Amino acid sequence: MSTPDFAARCAQLLERGQLFARRIRNNQYGPEYWFDARDIPDGHAWIASVANFFALTAIPGSYFTEEVRRVVEQGELKGGVPLHAIQKLIGLLASISDEMQNGLLRKVEYIFVASTFDDFLTHAADFHRAGKKTESSVLCSAVFEDAVRKLAEKVSVPQASRSLDAVIDDLAKQGSITPVKSRRWKSYAAVRNKALHAQWDDFDLRDVGEMLTGTREIIEAL
Repeated sequence: MSTPDFAARCAQLLERGQLFARRIRNNQYGPEYWFDARDIPDGHAWIASVANFFALTAIPGSYFTEEVRRVVEQGELKGGVPLHAIQKLIGLLASISDEMQNGLLRKVEYIFVASTFDDFLTHAADFHRAGKKTESSVLCSAVFEDAVRKLAEKVSVPQASRSLDAVIDDLAKQGSITPVKSRRWKSYAAVRNKALHAQWDDFDLRDVGEMLTGTREIIEAL
């Protein structure tokens, strides 16, 4: 699955919101509400899409998510689509778009990826605590490799069709990771190779635990 283009999606939602705002201002029922029964479902669908966008891109508990929550919980939405709700969400979309363009937020693509990786790594950690080396190592190996390759993509290190060791070497040469970290990551890559080739006797549960810790560090850097 390709990584979503959140910047493009934000622009789409902004454009739709601005169109809705103009339609509300021009309706025959007054400047505050959009009462045309044919249009209300579209308005609510847009609000739901905006709420979902912020749920995927903004950190839980941040200003963005709290303000969106206040808008969508308004009782007024049960009877129509208030212009001030549309305007508030347009403002939030414009703000987060500006933050992303100016580098004041981590790229939301990587926030999304990190969240997905974290879910898999949590399952791997659960298996590890239960002493299930096989299940834990396979899950962690997949997350480890994807995280390293995603980091390489982020810092413009070529990684397609290249071995994991080669990618790690280039990350170290570029200065994205230290030589010490490079050696450590290569040891995780060795565990990954053994796990994916069912060489279960060539590593132990402690090796998997170290790979889990190291993989979390990579995810935090995304």
